[in-house]
Amino acid sequence: MAAYHIRQYQEKDHKRVLELFSSGMKELIPAAIRQMLTLPHSLLLLPGVPVTIVLMSGSWLLATLYSFLFLLCLWLIFWISCRNYVAKSLQADLADITKSYLNAHGSFWVAESGDQVVGMVGAQPVKNPPLGKKQMQLFRLSVSSQHRGQGIAKALVRTVLQFARDQGYSDVVLETGSVQHSAQALYQAMGFQKTGQYFVSISKKLMGLSILQFSYSLPFASGPGYSGKYFKKGPIPC
Repeated sequence: MAAYHIRQYQEKDHKRVLELFSSGMKELIPAAIRQMLTLPHSLLLLPGVPVTIVLMSGSWLLATLYSFLFLLCLWLIFWISCRNYVAKSLQADLADITKSYLNAHGSFWVAESGDQVVGMVGAQPVKNPPLGKKQMQLFRLSVSSQHRGQGIAKALVRTVLQFARDQGYSDVVLETGSVQHSAQALYQAMGFQKTGQYFVSISKKLMGLSILQFSYSLPFASGPGYSGKYFKKGPIPC
């Protein structure tokens, strides 16, 4: 297992951070397709339609061609959706990470192994939290596929939790996609509780792609803004 350490983001990391984000999003395309194929209307189109083609025409070739074109269309739909989301993100907070995170009362960290950035995560204050809450939101957690299984993602999340606790926040919240099963398992294992679920559009609902919301109540806080109102003493999860 290669050694790694976590440090605050520097401008020299920008290119590698964008690469990590882009590659991580592309890895979700197969999972999104598999999830959509489990939906009732997808089962009607595949294998329902190919079976009908065989029964009506007796042609396995037409059925196979239809299946291939159907899967190709699905891949193109998800690829375009992924590309658009990545492009939008690269023009938003990831365009200037220092401005979006470090200069906005949040922070951004990278995990480094050797001389290579292999993971990242960001945190920003929630602008309009629920009454009586002071919340920090976790963003952009990603680890290189070659460096997973080493505890890097867990260490990055712990870094956000510790940062939020030291700054006097009551909760750390986050959102993740329904196809990001490993991320969901990680958050729940660390004590995050699922608090909601929604679809960003009708098309995403038809695809079965929802956004899951999670929250972690910090056990103890100190630092700027800490009043002791929300917290009980306790450890950050290991």
